[in-house]
Amino acid sequence: MSWLESLRRSVVRALGSDMRWLRQELRARGIKVHLTDACLRELAEDADAAAKRSCSTGAAGYVSELRGQLAARAEFIRTWTMSDDDIDLQGLSRDHLVKVARKYALPRPWRLSEPVAHECARPTPTYLYWARAS
Repeated sequence: MSWLESLRRSVVRALGSDMRWLRQELRARGIKVHLTDACLRELAEDADAAAKRSCSTGAAGYVSELRGQLAARAEFIRTWTMSDDDIDLQGLSRDHLVKVARKYALPRPWRLSEPVAHECARPTPTYLYWARAS
């Protein structure tokens, strides 16, 4: 990472632009779940680390990489809170994001299966024995 990109990173982090951009991405995706500042901060730090890694190896600028990483995390939060589908993360550390989601107790909708009646396997109902005094 060049010194100019390091300076841009410092300015973005000092001004809190990363958290503001993450909030904008969440609003753009229609996420209604309230996320705490600590959760947003942890997601922004994770995006920052990923952007820093990819910026040092690639030709893209830090700010554009960071915005892409923040958009990917906002998409993860949308998928986590709005659907019960499997989460397909391309290039993201899935385990870390799932840990963050569980750490801050982000809600997850669950599909319930259709209720089905099953026949009892016991030969004699147990309620016949409750009143015996032997």
